[in-house]
Amino acid sequence: MLGIKDGAIKKRDMVMAKRTKTKKIQKSKILNFNFKNLGNDISVYPFVEIRWTDIEGDSGWSDTKSLKNSRLPICVSKGYLLSQSKGVTRIFTDYIETKEKTTFDNIGNTTIIPTSVIESIKKISLKK
Repeated sequence: MLGIKDGAIKKRDMVMAKRTKTKKIQKSKILNFNFKNLGNDISVYPFVEIRWTDIEGDSGWSDTKSLKNSRLPICVSKGYLLSQSKGVTRIFTDYIETKEKTTFDNIGNTTIIPTSVIESIKKISLKK
């Protein structure tokens, strides 16, 4: 039990239970992958699909009932996962191969997503 003593729940135990729940939620937002020393070999970068909650706004006239029934849009982004650190997830979709080697030097079409708004992230295998 959560530290029930004489019918009361200790505040410390409630806080610990809340922290545990928060950690479980956050783990689904982070891909367990070692991002250090990935280098310039594109095949070692995980290709991912990220579902994330976006902000929505409307500068036009509306009524309170419509606003109360509004839902946040879920965006889907796919790309190579560059990093996940300090609350930020970074992906890119384009890269330039060098002429001399099968590596890449430059990336394009980058997206930076606050990790806190990520609903899910999953690795997608690319067929060669």
